[in-house]
Amino acid sequence: MYDYTIIIINYLTSNWEFLLFATFCTAVAIQIMFYLFIYFRVILHKNKNYSTTQNPISVVICARNEEENLEKNLPLICNQDHPNHEVFVILDACTDNSLYVMENLIKTNSNLRYSTIVKDSKFSHGKKLALTVGIKGAQNNTLLLTDADCYPISTDWIKYMTSHIEKERKIVLGYGKYEPEKGILNPLIRYDAFFIAQQYLGFALAGIPYMGVGRNLAYTKDIYTSQKGFSSHAHIESGDDDLLINAAAKRKNCIVEINHKAHTMTKAPKTLKKWKQQKRRHLTTAHLYKKTDKILLALEPTTRLLTWFAPIPLYFIPEWQIPALILSLARFMIFITITKLNMYKLNERGLWLLSPIFDIILPLFSAWFIIKNHTNKKPISWK
Repeated sequence: MYDYTIIIINYLTSNWEFLLFATFCTAVAIQIMFYLFIYFRVILHKNKNYSTTQNPISVVICARNEEENLEKNLPLICNQDHPNHEVFVILDACTDNSLYVMENLIKTNSNLRYSTIVKDSKFSHGKKLALTVGIKGAQNNTLLLTDADCYPISTDWIKYMTSHIEKERKIVLGYGKYEPEKGILNPLIRYDAFFIAQQYLGFALAGIPYMGVGRNLAYTKDIYTSQKGFSSHAHIESGDDDLLINAAAKRKNCIVEINHKAHTMTKAPKTLKKWKQQKRRHLTTAHLYKKTDKILLALEPTTRLLTWFAPIPLYFIPEWQIPALILSLARFMIFITITKLNMYKLNERGLWLLSPIFDIILPLFSAWFIIKNHTNKKPISWK
């Protein structure tokens, strides 16, 4: 009998250059498809003017020990240029002066309300409980969600994020960015947020919506009730935004809003430890995505790394040098061009020259965080 293992090993060792080149070609082809058929859609997307008809809106914000952010950001949200909106804040087990801040703000903002969840030493809970209280207590059917540490860039934020909601369109995906600051970590975090946005916005525009971010997201109560709230993933801390959208969003009920006036802004984590904690928390939800979404989201970073590292041995083999260089250059030019145009579209500055470095290292960081999640099962709280 033939020893098929030996045959396979002999074939692989004698044809490794061809197999490596074939793998590299496949990875480049997949990467180019991501950029031309998914991310390029963000560039082509035409920002829509908001409707003159303004439905009543409830802005829902969950806050845990955010007194400084509440004092700074809530006036910007309460004083939006919208004829009929309330701001409903849920003070979740706060032990700072958040309650005192809210009582003072209510005196000068008639559209501001709040509810409190008292801290209980015998019962711990995550953001989903607070958000459930906020959604059920909101007075209006259209909900606009953001975080206590976020603020709108313009006074037209509510108009742009909610005016497209109608009978069929019930979900609006927005962009939440980070403030530029000095340092090495800040550009990396900002680029990571940009790339994730480029990805989920592009997929939504391609008719495959799979997530949104709680820093800037709108949907109706019908969407929330259709999924029975967060019941299907109540056992994990995170997922109040992306898992709900992953389950509820369809081609016809989801729209994106990327006009600069519709963006929100917040400060990026100051340390690698805090960013790692934030990223690990977000990555705990990926295994609950739809199967197709999981495959696509795993395929992108895998092929991205292959396009950078697979051709390195080929550069030193004369017969493969030119083809490998041409393919590498083709992928790089498409990547760098579409990245530049999407940064302009989303009003991101100062990241483009660093984007090739971040393109390499971010998948490595994500792999590290995923491994940490598997080796450390301890839940990561939202605050």
